[in-house]
Amino acid sequence: MYRIVVAHYVFSALCLVALATLLLFSTGDLFGNYFSPHLLAITHLAALGWGTSVIFGACYQLIPVVFETKLFSTKLPWIGFVMLAAGVILLASSFWRFDVGTYMQLAGALIVTAIVLFNATVMLTARQNKKAAAIYQEFISTACIWLFATALLGLLLVLNFRYIFLPKDHLHFLKLHAHMGIAGWFLLLIIGVSSKLIPMFLASRKQNEKLLNWSYYLINAALLAFLVDGYINGINYKTFAIAAAAVAGLVFYAIYIVQCFRSRLKKKIELPITNTLISYGLLAAAVLILPLIIYFHLQNDGRAVLYSNVYGFLIFIGWISSLILGQAFKTLPFIVWTRKYEDLAGRVKTPLPAELYSHSLLKVQTAAYTLFCACFFIGMLLQNSWLTLAGLICLLITSLTYIGNIFVLLSHKSARLK
Repeated sequence: MYRIVVAHYVFSALCLVALATLLLFSTGDLFGNYFSPHLLAITHLAALGWGTSVIFGACYQLIPVVFETKLFSTKLPWIGFVMLAAGVILLASSFWRFDVGTYMQLAGALIVTAIVLFNATVMLTARQNKKAAAIYQEFISTACIWLFATALLGLLLVLNFRYIFLPKDHLHFLKLHAHMGIAGWFLLLIIGVSSKLIPMFLASRKQNEKLLNWSYYLINAALLAFLVDGYINGINYKTFAIAAAAVAGLVFYAIYIVQCFRSRLKKKIELPITNTLISYGLLAAAVLILPLIIYFHLQNDGRAVLYSNVYGFLIFIGWISSLILGQAFKTLPFIVWTRKYEDLAGRVKTPLPAELYSHSLLKVQTAAYTLFCACFFIGMLLQNSWLTLAGLICLLITSLTYIGNIFVLLSHKSARLK
């Protein structure tokens, strides 16, 4: 499984560089409507190429740990990877040119098929575990279902460009599609994986899974309510109550994480974990913007579009990106270390996983990303193009140091050990 995991990480890193580059060429679109071709291309490159790809790769390594059994298949992930990579490239380029013809439809079909293969691998692996499913396993399995629903609706929207058959306008379904992906796929998946890994990384003594149960049911109930009410009535005053239920689910998860930190045996906070903490701050900022989006939307105020753009960037280039930028150097070094030194463990002294990548590059990456957040999001809120541009330059530096460090890690040669 080493090669398929690495393939996903490398493709994801390349997508981040492409994403940062395209953003530099799209500064004029950042303050406009989120339905513009360039922003649609960037959003899908971020969600599928950067975020989903690396999650798939990490899951192929971590799911056997989470479900306590072997991965069902090693062939399905390779077929899915080829389809996902081809689909992402075709979809992003089609949106950029806004060519809604055959290539965009083929891209949608490839991505949906790749997701079906990923879901089949996860579900069939889960079936091999005869034990009762733990709550973090439920999060992961449910996230896979939401991912399929998100991709299927996305394919229907692509087909609707050419063959108009959906009963309501495109933007109406786009809001549902976006939140199925954000809350259903990314949020549930991240909660499920992190609720297993963070206590393990921190050696936490206290893990109150009842809090995760409340989080699971509140977030899923809120998402279902949003989809049903949003389809029938659109954004309305009930949306405030639905959003409050989802936020309550996040609060229960946050309490779980805080308890893990307070009961940890490892007192030193490593730099990758610092990136994780930054990501939670960016998620909190996105949650705080939600009521403003709903309010301005109900008032037909143009600021709803601006805050929607900021919200989207806080989710994809903020929360999800910061989490990946940190956790990549907690998961991938262990994967490489296992490949290089597992047979020698316990017999000779081997390097630690944290010694396989460049800490200097990681410090530069973290500093550049922190500057990006400070410049870009303040620039977006103030509608200051120069401040926003400075932030995007920092994001490009972040992407280059990240991919450079990935290659440093992957090119590590086994030391000669006595």
